[in-house]
Amino acid sequence: MTNLNPQQKEELIESYVELIVDSMDTKDLVRYVSSDMTEFLETLTNSELKDEISLTMDDEVYAELVENVGGQV
Repeated sequence: MTNLNPQQKEELIESYVELIVDSMDTKDLVRYVSSDMTEFLETLTNSELKDEISLTMDDEVYAELVENVGGQV
């Protein structure tokens, strides 16, 4: 096993991620980000989800999205 100090590990990860991202087309990137965001958002409570949407967008967007799925704000 290779021994890397924290800075070397960080640089290795950065280089690897850059290679992976550079090899992806737009569809792959969108699919990956969508999957990653979905997994993250599914871990949140309803209250945390509201905060995430309201802080990233605003309260009006949150209310509209809730209305679109048949919920009540």
